[in-house]
Amino acid sequence: MSPLGTTSSSSSNPYIGQEASKDAKFCPLAAVKRFPYKLFHHVDSEKMSKAFFADGKFRMRGWTIYYIHTLLDTSNKPLILVPATEVQALFDDIKKDLRILVYFPSPEKDPGFLLSFTEEGIPLPRYLGRLDQEHGLDDMEAQLPPFIPEMPADGLDDRSFTAFKKKMEDAVQATKQKSKFQKDRKKKERIGLKQGWCEEMKRAQCYLGIRPRMAPGMKDPVCDPSISPRELECALRKYNLSQCIELPDVNLTEPVPFDFYKDVVFISVDVEAYEKMNRPITEIGISSLDTHDLLGLSPGEMGKAWMKKIRSRHFRIKETAHLHNSEYVVGCADRFEPEFGQSEWVSFKETPQIIASCFRPPYSGPVDDGKPGEDGSASKRQLILVGHDINMDISYLRKLGYDVSNLSNLLEALDTANLYRAWKHEQHPSKLGSILVDLELTGWNLHNAGNDAAYTLQALIGIAISARKSEAARMKNTQPRIADRAEALEHEARERAKEEADEWAAADQEGGDGGGPRHLKRFGWPTPEQAAIPATNVKYLHKDSKASAPNLSGTRPREAAPAAIPVSKQEEENEAKKKPFMGTFSQSISDKLAMLEMEDGEKGGVKLPGRFAAP
Repeated sequence: MSPLGTTSSSSSNPYIGQEASKDAKFCPLAAVKRFPYKLFHHVDSEKMSKAFFADGKFRMRGWTIYYIHTLLDTSNKPLILVPATEVQALFDDIKKDLRILVYFPSPEKDPGFLLSFTEEGIPLPRYLGRLDQEHGLDDMEAQLPPFIPEMPADGLDDRSFTAFKKKMEDAVQATKQKSKFQKDRKKKERIGLKQGWCEEMKRAQCYLGIRPRMAPGMKDPVCDPSISPRELECALRKYNLSQCIELPDVNLTEPVPFDFYKDVVFISVDVEAYEKMNRPITEIGISSLDTHDLLGLSPGEMGKAWMKKIRSRHFRIKETAHLHNSEYVVGCADRFEPEFGQSEWVSFKETPQIIASCFRPPYSGPVDDGKPGEDGSASKRQLILVGHDINMDISYLRKLGYDVSNLSNLLEALDTANLYRAWKHEQHPSKLGSILVDLELTGWNLHNAGNDAAYTLQALIGIAISARKSEAARMKNTQPRIADRAEALEHEARERAKEEADEWAAADQEGGDGGGPRHLKRFGWPTPEQAAIPATNVKYLHKDSKASAPNLSGTRPREAAPAAIPVSKQEEENEAKKKPFMGTFSQSISDKLAMLEMEDGEKGGVKLPGRFAAP
């Protein structure tokens, strides 16, 4: 027997509604139609689409169509399935014609793609017809049999019902454009990005001395039985500080309390290019901030005292001096702010050496006093590259012939766009000008490379300090926020309990005898002739017609049931209200009456032990 099973349980000419065999496996039709676009990269998916899916080719293959009612609250539509054996045949043809290996997705990645129905008592897929050039899926779905109750095979318990619903949820998910696995993977990627930005922020704060480095090897004093209760509080405070769990407030009027990690030199780079003609480079701005200059110096409000220690240079390229941006940004190459220095003219040939000199002492400061830039290993300082959308500036530097990644003393690159997102918990990047406004810093003549390089370092300082202050405030407010949340949940629970009590008080009134009997309407059953209707050209009669719907159970049809007992209009309305409580399988009158007395505490509906709820 094939590992994918056989679909028909008996006849080679099945009728509509006939059950498939229990060992058969199926795939959701919509998932099969989408699988090359969801699970393969663009080149392979395009090949498969042209050869087997596009322009009606998928339908021309011919598919045996089955359906199953999902019994999910989210949808009343049945799920359309195709036999897994036919899907495997498609995979074999793809492998043979295109030499692309295609397999069924693993259950971990896409659990709803390949379905089996071997559990005892659960519903089985039922035959609907053949999808081909003559018979379209829309026509077949329009001819789906009406959903009527049926007798359970061996009584279905709650566990089987839960497993069946989970299987159907996975199958419905597999038919969607993005699978749950893909969504989870994207979510993990987004979390990883955000975590990277937050870690980048914390390292920047360590470089600036406003956050300590974690002390390795310290043990949680709570786990130490030798510490007395009196000593525990002090030990916990030291431990939390060593692990950066609890940090002191940032006092901007005093020197920072921690060491400048690695004693780094920050070097900020901004490169401007012409907006047309393959984007030739027109300006280079390089600024530096040496943490040695910050020793014993208080940051001041928003770190403005530190910002005064920034040194900047602005280079304009002679060969592109005639190019000015005006269409997408307003260029201002001739407006380097006097407080930062004066512009310098260089040629393309000179730029690599000029840029290299800014990564050696005195960095972006002027070379004077007979002290040229040193290059000896003893004098090398650890460098941190800084930029706003730094990857673009790195690529421009390489275009000029200088690859900053070749520096042996370059620790890492910090991007102020990422740091701002970590501070504000925002997904999308912000422009440098917007960040300066948020930090209450004035930025003149942006899009001048020299100005932007200096303002990027100012933004680094401002963001790092502001984020530390925000973190300290969050630490102080943790306990109040937890208390507020607990109080809100308690209030919500009280309101919900009061509302439920009021509903029961209105429903369970004093006195009365329950009124007259609520007669249950019975369902008509198909005749033997209707059960034998062939798979194609099936026409179902209106519900008010004398004939009944075809048999959907796959068993021998019953004789027509007697007509419903006449009832009054009021009783008909009462019966209509009970319809949502009807199970998928037939139940005794006592079962149905018992159902009306049962309460589902979670959903506020009726609990159906051992039965399926109607979809």
